[in-house]
Amino acid sequence: MNSNNQINIFIVEDNKVFALALKADIESNFEKMPIKIHSFITGETCMQKFNQIKPQVVILDYHLNSKFTDAIDGIKVLDLIKAESKDTNVIMLTSEDHIDIALKSFQHGAFDYVVKTETKFRKINYSLLNIFKMMSAQKASNRYKNLLVATFLCIGLLIGGAIAIQLFAPYLFL
Repeated sequence: MNSNNQINIFIVEDNKVFALALKADIESNFEKMPIKIHSFITGETCMQKFNQIKPQVVILDYHLNSKFTDAIDGIKVLDLIKAESKDTNVIMLTSEDHIDIALKSFQHGAFDYVVKTETKFRKINYSLLNIFKMMSAQKASNRYKNLLVATFLCIGLLIGGAIAIQLFAPYLFL
C-alpha cells in the first residue's frame, strides 16, 4: 500500500471496548479504502504521535478525563490538534446531547459532532464518508490547478520564445 495514499485515523477514546468496536466497524465499512486506525486512551498519548503520523481524521471523545481524572478533556485536545494542523478533520464524540457542547466543539474547529446513541457508528461512518469525499475533491482540485499552471507556463514559454526569436533572429520568419 502506498503510504502517500494511506488515510490515518486516530480514535481518542478512554473506553477501550468502545474504541475497539468503533475501529472494527470503520474497518468493515471502509475495507477497500487505504486506512490505518490508531487508538489512544488519552489526549496526551494522541498528541505524542500526532506530528509523527499526521492523521487526516481524529475521532475524539469529549470526556477523556472520566477514567483518568488528570487527563485533558476533548476540547483541549481539539485545540492542540488545530494548533498543529488546521487541515485535520475532527469528529467530536460524546455521550451528552447538549447544544452547548456541540456549539463549543464547532467553535473550536470540529468538523462534526456525534452523540453516542444507538446510531452512533452509522453517523460516524457517514461523517467519515463526507470527509473522504472532501479529501478526494481537494486532491482533484490540486491536480487541475497544477495542470492549469503548467499549461499557462508552457504557453508563456512558447510566446516568449517566439518573441525572442522575432527580436534576435527576425530573418527566421521571412
